Amino acid sequence: MALKIKAYDTIQELREKIRYTKDGRYQLRLNTIILAKRGISSNTIQSELMISSKTYYSWIHKYNTGGTEALENIRITGRKEGNPKWDDKIFEELFLKLDAMEEYWNIPKMQKWIKETYNEDIPYSTVEYRLHKSSYSYKSNRPSPYKGDKEKQENFKKMQSRMWQKD
Repeated sequence: MALKIKAYDTIQELREKIRYTKDGRYQLRLNTIILAKRGISSNTIQSELMISSKTYYSWIHKYNTGGTEALENIRITGRKEGNPKWDDKIFEELFLKLDAMEEYWNIPKMQKWIKETYNEDIPYSTVEYRLHKSSYSYKSNRPSPYKGDKEKQENFKKMQSRMWQKD
């Protein structure tokens, strides 16, 4: 059974609201309502706009109960205090340390150095983001094959060579 969309606004009025707002999230919500008003299936809308069914039905319900104002004033979830602001000095010094070292540093090792030097617990994703943003690379942890079964490795190599042999 399809959800009924209340007739607060015409599709043209919704498009005008999209045109005059800079809030991308609000535009996405309005686009959802437009597509629903046009009779597009909820599964198609969710797939095309990459939103969950919970989000879709929540937005439809909000629109039906309060119109576009209800969609505009949806509180964004996340940390109440916002993202922590890390001192740029920490990363500047880390990058100087990386430039001076002749070894590879992985992110847990960088986190450990930051903790020992600045007594700050900076999340893995934050360190990774700052490295990427500053055009640094890092060595990630991967299992070493030296513990692998030598016989299985040789059998695999033989199988591979047989696959690529010409008839």
